[in-house]
This record gives sequence, C-alpha cells and structure tokens, in this order.
Amino acid sequence: MFKQTIWAAGLGAACVAAIAQSSVTLGGTMDVGVRHVKNGSLGSNTSEISGNNTTSKLIIRGNEELGNGLSAGFYLDATILGDTGQAGAATPAGQLWDRRSTVSVASKTLGELRLGRDWVPTHLVWTSMDPFSTLGIAGANSFRNFAASRALGQAFGALPDAQQANPTLRVSNAIEYFLPSGLGGFYGQLVVTLDERGTTAAGSTKGRGFRLGWAGKGLDVGAAQFTTSNATGGENFKDQVYGAGYDFGFARLSLAQRRWVFGPDRSVNTLLAAQIPAGPGFVKLTYLRLDQKGATAAQSANDAHLIGAGYVYNLSKRTALYAHASRISNDGAASFAVAGGPAVSGNPAAANYFGGQRSTAYELGLRHDF
Repeated sequence: MFKQTIWAAGLGAACVAAIAQSSVTLGGTMDVGVRHVKNGSLGSNTSEISGNNTTSKLIIRGNEELGNGLSAGFYLDATILGDTGQAGAATPAGQLWDRRSTVSVASKTLGELRLGRDWVPTHLVWTSMDPFSTLGIAGANSFRNFAASRALGQAFGALPDAQQANPTLRVSNAIEYFLPSGLGGFYGQLVVTLDERGTTAAGSTKGRGFRLGWAGKGLDVGAAQFTTSNATGGENFKDQVYGAGYDFGFARLSLAQRRWVFGPDRSVNTLLAAQIPAGPGFVKLTYLRLDQKGATAAQSANDAHLIGAGYVYNLSKRTALYAHASRISNDGAASFAVAGGPAVSGNPAAANYFGGQRSTAYELGLRHDF
C-alpha cells in the first residue's frame, strides 16, 4: 500500500511538471463600432464596422519548454467580423487563420526560427509608429489601396483590396529568423517567402526582407524592407519603411515614412503622429501625407493627405470605448476615400467618379479583449 501511494504521488508530480512545462491559451478581441462616412458629392453612409480600434480576432497559441533555454510553440490568429460573426472580408475561401499561423522553435541565446504565415517586417515597423495601429478611419494604411495607389495598382493589379493578395500586410510560406532578446535593446528579423510556383493574386509571394531596430529609454527606431519578386510583369516591388518614436511622458511622438516602389512609380507615405495620456485613456492625433510619382506629370499630381483624431476611454484593462474622426483630401485626380462610404471610382467616365474630392468620417465603438 505504501509503495502504491509513493507511485501515485510520483505520477501526479510528473503530470504537474508536464503541465507546467507547456501551455495553450485562448484569447482575442471583439471590437464593433458605428461609422459614418461622407464621400463628397456622392453622399454618405452609416454602417456597423468591426475592428476600428483593435482587430476583432480569435487567437490560440501554445508554448512548450524543452529545457536548456529552448522552447517550441505555435500561434493561430483569425479575423472575426464582430458585426456579422463571419470570417474577415478579405479572407480567401478555405483560409481560416488569415492573420497568422506559425510554428516555431526558440533559444534564449540564439533567437527564434519561425515557419508559416506571418506579418511582413515592414508592417511591424509601420504599425508601431501609428497610434491608430493602421486601423479605423484614421489609420496609417488609409492610402494602401490597389485601385487608387499608382505603385500598388501597377504591381499587383487594380482590384479592390478585398480581392487582392496583399504582401504589404502578411505573407504565406514564410521562413523567418528573429534575433534573441537581451542584445542591449536591438531587435531584428530576416524573412524569405516561397511562392511554390504560384502568383501574388493567388496568395503566393516570392519575397525576401528584413527588420532592424533599437528600443530603450523611451526611444524606438526601426527600419524594414520587403521585396516581392513575382509582382505583375516580373518587376520587383519594394516596400520600405523607416521611422522613430519617442515617449516624452506627456506624449509619445512618432515620425515615419513608408515607400512603395515599382519601376518608375513611387507612393511615399509620410506619417507624423502623437499619442497623449488624458484621464483614464489617451488622445490620438495623426497627419498622413501621400506623395505619388509616376510615368507622367498627371500621375505625379495625384496626391492626398489625411488628418485624424481620436480618444480611447479605458473602462478597465480589457474594455474601452473609443471615438475617431478623420478627413481625406485628394489632389489632382486622386480618389482615396475612407472605407465604408458610398462606392467611389477613379475613372472620370464613371458616374461615381471621385477624383479631387474629400472624404470625411467619424466612428464610435466598444472594444473588449478576452
């Protein structure tokens, strides 16, 4: 009886140890708001939108300690449209984990090797400089539009974003290496993606890129590049970002620039932004300028700029109310507009031609992390 008791106790201890060495967690966000958009002479529209402050998503992730400073893990991240309960609007049929699906092995001294679908390094730098995290009506991705952006349209076709594989956000079939922490504030990443004889339109990207930066004492400086080799016409597409942010205590200020380069076409996004603590939340302010250059003077005149402001009121560590407002002003024949308004076109012959007009918007919403 005594031996059986010792054996049972030892088995229980082994199970507890195994559980302590590995973990699986379920989490995510639900974010839904009401948005009103007025697109110049085309009128206005009010709708319920998901993911204005933080993307609505479901995350399942796990980690296992292997000993000697080694660990293995997985990460699954899927978009949820909180207003309808569907998967993300741009998620291709059959793709459940559209945001991230990776498996990795990491060493505390050597770094991390990661395989699967993940964010491109340029997006990681760009979104870290934006107080709106590139989301909602004032996000720094407001000019990332394949139909209206000269460089993106030439590189990947002028299809609507929802129909377009997008190597400026995420890529599949990636092989990544991340520097370990503890390098005096330096961080970095290398990535190669395999197209597997596919096309960017079908979601396969042949690319390579890097990210390098330093963070410490309130300062964060970073730069990144990702080059797509199987863009339209066989010409390389370059996505480049560099920026810096500094937390003064009373405000965090950031300045960044993102360039999309394809042959003679350039789309240069310049961001100046601030995040200011205010009461139980913070104020967000942003100015975004798009400077386009192309093969003709007329194309080079199609620029735009955005001004935006917002306030996030934290009800708790996990729940917040928010309000955002923004305005996009188009120069020349540029036809950028806030998403969610009446459909617009850059074709002068179309009934909904929007060249040179303004798009204004506001949104109110509720976010809960779980």
